[in-house]
Amino acid sequence: MKNKTQHSKIPFSLAGLSLLFSTFFLSGCIALPFVTYEPSKQNRPTENSKYSFTPSLVIPPSSPLYVSHKAAQKTPDVTSEEQHKSDINRTFHPIIWQEMQHQFNLSIDHLGKYDQHIDSFRKKPNYLKVVTQNAKPYLHYILTQIQLRDMPYEIALLPIIESGFKPTARSNKEAGGLWQFIPSTGRLYGLEQNWWYDGRQDVIKSTQAALDYLQSLYRINNNDWLLALASYNAGPGNVRRAIRKYHKKQPQQKAQPNYWDIQPYLPKETQNYVPQLLAVSHVINHSDLFNIELEPIDNVPFFAAVPLPKQIHLKKAIQLSQVSETTFNQLNAGYLSQITPPNGEYHILLPLDKVDSFQQLIASNKALFNIQWQKHKIKRGESLGLIAQHYKTSQKEIKKLNNLKSHRIRAGKTLLIPIPNRAETTKTTLLAKTTTKQKKKVTTKKTHKVRSGDSLWRIARAYNTNVKSIRRWNNLSPSMPLKPGMKLTIWQNKPTSKTAAFARYKIQSGDSLWKIARKNSISTSTLAKYNKLSIKAYLKPGQLLKIPI
Repeated sequence: MKNKTQHSKIPFSLAGLSLLFSTFFLSGCIALPFVTYEPSKQNRPTENSKYSFTPSLVIPPSSPLYVSHKAAQKTPDVTSEEQHKSDINRTFHPIIWQEMQHQFNLSIDHLGKYDQHIDSFRKKPNYLKVVTQNAKPYLHYILTQIQLRDMPYEIALLPIIESGFKPTARSNKEAGGLWQFIPSTGRLYGLEQNWWYDGRQDVIKSTQAALDYLQSLYRINNNDWLLALASYNAGPGNVRRAIRKYHKKQPQQKAQPNYWDIQPYLPKETQNYVPQLLAVSHVINHSDLFNIELEPIDNVPFFAAVPLPKQIHLKKAIQLSQVSETTFNQLNAGYLSQITPPNGEYHILLPLDKVDSFQQLIASNKALFNIQWQKHKIKRGESLGLIAQHYKTSQKEIKKLNNLKSHRIRAGKTLLIPIPNRAETTKTTLLAKTTTKQKKKVTTKKTHKVRSGDSLWRIARAYNTNVKSIRRWNNLSPSMPLKPGMKLTIWQNKPTSKTAAFARYKIQSGDSLWKIARKNSISTSTLAKYNKLSIKAYLKPGQLLKIPI
């Protein structure tokens, strides 16, 4: 990122913003008129302008982390003398637009390149008012993360182009969330997507993933933010193809072209995508002179994350938190069901002033977590009574939870099933421990050759290890970039055992092979084969089964 500098004169003129649908990797989904134009032939900003003024230098304040409620209330530690001096001279701005003013260095550095992209603000004067209202719960968190990573401030406004700051936005290419990840790229960057939850709609996880992705694109694009943004929209492959076309058409030109050099060779929407972001940053920076009203957003944390010990019904969480349903859903759009997922670590986001009382209520009300919920896909021939009997719950509760008006159900549909916690029936009774000695670990050394597009996170995932270990094994500092061809040492532990390990389970009344297999995360056929039984075998209470572990 370029150093933040003061520019004595800032020219600007009106042009247009249209929001686009992305291709290949990520896409936006805002509905504004599509503006086409011929790319500007200028290569440098101009000093010709209707307006000019001398801005004051504004140093952004340090912002708290959003790791937890307590962390959100702490002042960041001073880690160096230089940081200490910087903090002393910082000015706190109560409104976030004041905090951001004159810090949009990309739009300043490329003045004259995006004049055509501001015209639609004249036609839709209320548009920025609406999208900045949408941004209110999220913008402080996003800007804080960008400050911590020393990334351009323009990126904090990228969700305007991508989603209009709507976490549930969807494009026609199935891109979703504030940052419009398509499913495959979302999974690549750790965003879980299942029946219960979509991490692309989780403001914390999707923001971390988007900034990780953008930083990766920045590195592979020779530390050029505009090329990184073009890659975010069109995909790195399309940017590489545009560079090849540029070299083919202009073989005598510079070896490393910039965004404006390759702009004519990019997909049409990407030709507009980057200038749009620069234009919207410029207009927000000078909203008073454009007579555009922005939603006032306080320059303080809006929310904090509250970890959940177990599943919880979100309607109950809304009641306990005393937060409006609209605000709660804005902050917790990642949850697709009315229940949080049954497995894994999850949190809910609440306005900062509601966190303490909510934490006290859930700590003192253990009954909140006395019920677990599972999903059940209805099979042909099943009835509501059979399903209720199988899960040892009542038909009435299933009907209530799923808003069923009658007992009629249809095969292929999915039901939420409430299951009361019964420790004596849900825990496996192990009558004997493993029949083998403790497995020994054999450490093996592997070498990974870094390829284009690799990241430490992806490599760690591929080898079932973690980024911290890879850095330690290879003496890599957090700031050291990966380069294609670099060789990394990876150490892996391999368990060895000559015989299979198993435990014994005593069958209880109401048990079935399916139920026991599900409890122990194995297939019914594996369990039956292990015990030399038919899948349809009748089980007697007291009978012992071997459970492979």
